[in-house]
Amino acid sequence: MRTILTATLAFAMFGASGMSATAAASGTSGSGKPAPRMLPNRLVTCKLGHAVNVDLTREQKADEVTYDSWHDFALFLPAIPARTTPPPDATDPAEPVNPRTRVVHDPDGIGAGTIGPFIRVIDIWPNRVELIEPMKDNVSKLFVLSEVDTSAGTARLFVTDAQDLATYDLAKIYSGACTVTLEPKLPGLAQPRRHSS
Repeated sequence: MRTILTATLAFAMFGASGMSATAAASGTSGSGKPAPRMLPNRLVTCKLGHAVNVDLTREQKADEVTYDSWHDFALFLPAIPARTTPPPDATDPAEPVNPRTRVVHDPDGIGAGTIGPFIRVIDIWPNRVELIEPMKDNVSKLFVLSEVDTSAGTARLFVTDAQDLATYDLAKIYSGACTVTLEPKLPGLAQPRRHSS
């Protein structure tokens, strides 16, 4: 890793916001509304910018971050039962991951370097979704989907290489706006992903 960026700072800069354990355990969405029993199939289509001026020496607002390139990216999140218990801690064993979870469009290689399918997914829709794909040398590809607006069908995605949820590679930080399509009708999404590194 080139440097360290705390998860708290990253979420503050790029708009990611977590869900309380109370909301997760009570089966609510965090706004007090009951969570659905089954989460829908979701296609998340994004335009991700490569951040170039992340500054750890001061509190940096999201609109101060600049980008030198923009990239198309899409992620498929399959239908799963809604969580009714608090999410596991980072040190807890990973829960089973639905094999249909996958990157479906990445022409510029934002997710390049992974050596297997997603090994950890914390899906607390619509509050936040965290996903991890393994890489070599104890590094992982970290995805954090946040700012989900179910009525507008929008969200934001943060992507980086990470040693853990607090140690990020500042040279490989991507963030951008996304559209969310529920129950997309695309061929092949019903099948488990076959990973090729």
